[in-house]
Amino acid sequence: MAQQICQNCEAVVETWQRFCGSCGAVISRAPAGPVETLYFEADSTTGKAKLVVIRGDSTGASYYLTGDEYLVGRTQGTILFSDDTYVSPRHATFSYRDGKLLVADAGSHNGTYLRIRQPIPLRDGDTFLAGEEVLRFNLYRPSAKGASTDEEYCGTPLRPWRMQITQILDGGFEGIVHPSRRKSLTIGREACDVNFPLDRYMSGKHVRIEERDGQFMLVDLDSRNGTFYRLTAGSEAPLQNGDHVFVGRQLLRVDII
Repeated sequence: MAQQICQNCEAVVETWQRFCGSCGAVISRAPAGPVETLYFEADSTTGKAKLVVIRGDSTGASYYLTGDEYLVGRTQGTILFSDDTYVSPRHATFSYRDGKLLVADAGSHNGTYLRIRQPIPLRDGDTFLAGEEVLRFNLYRPSAKGASTDEEYCGTPLRPWRMQITQILDGGFEGIVHPSRRKSLTIGREACDVNFPLDRYMSGKHVRIEERDGQFMLVDLDSRNGTFYRLTAGSEAPLQNGDHVFVGRQLLRVDII
């Protein structure tokens, strides 16, 4: 029988159900086909872990990770998302080391994002995802002065700021740019320092950037859909049961078996 994923609690429900049996949420949309469990080997019945697509091209599909390493990509790898143009040909890898599951970006164009469980430090130029907004964090840098002349252009006086948030739009263009002189900055849908009222995946108060002893930290504010941090290309991050990873437009949940 066809199944789908509850968008509220991620439980698997039958398509005929009007309400989720786990959380009671209204089930408003069903996928075109049944949930499919995909195996990489013909005789595989169990694995060390599995990836479940909870939002994307094949919502509900499960990929059992029975080997040592798996490449995810659009045209190369064991796990393919061929219709997602935001996925690079070689995008990310999932591998085991010392009994632990790791994820690493494979030098993808759009990056691999991991949902944060606790506050993490931010570096100049780091990118994170809140709701559907891709945001870049920058520290203050004095503006370079142009060539010396006898006269100067008159404009708004420049005032130093501590940090700056820049919205990255499709195509790599910059959208909203918000510099801040304060030690903390809150981002959300409403009543925040930076607001995205039309983003339905953004919580009212979603995420905060705050300075602690000279280090800026990214802090999720118990948002419904979480805050995701872009992994540095080539670096590995350990995964726990229930972690969420964005690869292109595909949101994957990690289930440790």
